[in-house]
Amino acid sequence: MRSNAFIGIRAGLVMSLLLFPVATHSQRATPQAKQEKEEEVLIPLTPEERALNPRDIVTNQPDYAADLTFFVSEGFGGFGGAQRQVRKGNRYRDESQYWIFVGERGKSTAQLSPATKTYDDFLPPRYDSVNSEPLDSAILVLDEDRTFTSLGTVLIDNHKCLKIESKSNNNSEQKIFLYAARDLDNLIIFAQVISPRRRMGQQLNNVSLKVPADLVEIPADYKPVEHDRWTKLETAKVTWRGRPPKGYKVYQSPGEQLFIWLDDGVYPWTYLIRPREGIRETAFQGLLVTRAGDYIWETNGTEAFSLTNYRIARPPSKYEREDDRRVIVTPRSVKFRSISYEKDKAMIEVSW
Repeated sequence: MRSNAFIGIRAGLVMSLLLFPVATHSQRATPQAKQEKEEEVLIPLTPEERALNPRDIVTNQPDYAADLTFFVSEGFGGFGGAQRQVRKGNRYRDESQYWIFVGERGKSTAQLSPATKTYDDFLPPRYDSVNSEPLDSAILVLDEDRTFTSLGTVLIDNHKCLKIESKSNNNSEQKIFLYAARDLDNLIIFAQVISPRRRMGQQLNNVSLKVPADLVEIPADYKPVEHDRWTKLETAKVTWRGRPPKGYKVYQSPGEQLFIWLDDGVYPWTYLIRPREGIRETAFQGLLVTRAGDYIWETNGTEAFSLTNYRIARPPSKYEREDDRRVIVTPRSVKFRSISYEKDKAMIEVSW
C-alpha cells in the first residue's frame, strides 16, 4: 500500500495478540496476559470443522463493517493504526477522522473530501501486498501455490474461531495465521503476519454483517478534483557530475514546470524546477501519478497527472540558501545544484 495516516489506537489487545496470539479458551487476551507469556491452547477440530476447506473460507469472506485496529512491531519500534473498515463484495471503504477512501480491489482508489464534496480517484489500489498494513486476506488467495491449513479452534472475545495457517512457497520464513469466527459467517476477525524482522497483528471489533451498498460508493453529489496533465520529455538528457546518472525521468507541466526524478546510484532524488522563476525545489516522489494511481517514476508512462497545488512556489526553508535554489535557464535546458549528500552539491543539467 502507498502512504497511510495513522491515528491513536487501542493497542493493548492487538499488541498482546501480536506477541502471544490468543488466550486459552474463553479468557480475553490482555496486557497482563502478554506479561505472563501465556500461549494459546487450541481445541481439536471436530469432524465438521475438519471437512471445511480453509482456502474457500478465506476466498468467500462475508460483507462486513467493523472497527479495525492493528500494530506492527519492527524489533526496536513499531507503529499502529485504527479505522472503520467496510467490505462489500470487491468494494471497500476505509474511514478515520482524517480521511475516507473508497474503491474496488485491484483498481485505483478514491479519497473523499466531505467538506468540499469532492474526490480524488487518482490514487493506487490499496492492500495490494501481503505486507500491506493492515492485511487484506483476499490478496492471499491470488497465490495459487499458497497453502491453507486448519489447525484447531480457539475463543477470541467469545467468538469460536477456526485458526488457519497460510504458507507461501515464495517466502518460507513468513507465517500467516487467520482466525475465522464461526458465528460470523467465518469472518476473519484476527490475523497475524510473522516474519523474522517484522510482526503485524490486527483485529476487528463491533462487527456488523449488514452493509448498505452506498457506503462503498462515491456519493452522486461529489465532484472530481482538478488535475494537471504532464507529458514526458522523451528527448531529455540529464547529466550529473558530467555524465548520465544511473537513471532519470523528466516530465513537463502545462505551465512548463519540470518534474525530474534522478537516481545517482545511491539514492533517488526528485526535483521540481520552475524555469520562469528560476528556482528549484525538492519534490515529493509521488507528485506525479498515472491514471491508475501508480507513481510515474515506477512506470514507463508518457503522461502523468498531479493535483494543482504545485503551481504556487513555496518559500525557501531556513536551511536553504538562495544560491542553492537558483536555476540557470536557457530555451532548451536548465542547470541547478543538486541536493545530494555530497558536500560539493554537484551541478545537474537537463537539456532537451
